[in-house]
Amino acid sequence: MTKLFKRFVKDESGAAIVEYGLALLVVGSIAVGAFQFLGTTTAANVKGACDALNATNTC
Repeated sequence: MTKLFKRFVKDESGAAIVEYGLALLVVGSIAVGAFQFLGTTTAANVKGACDALNATNTC
């Protein structure tokens, strides 16, 4: 029973999976934030372009 406990304590494969999961969470959070920022900025640019085109096409 003691050997099993020692082997369990030394086994770090689960820790590596947790580290990869945390890294994926951080990268995912950064990606979501970047896409939200880019989406908002792009929407504002498209609206500005549409407004500019509508302003110049009045008869």
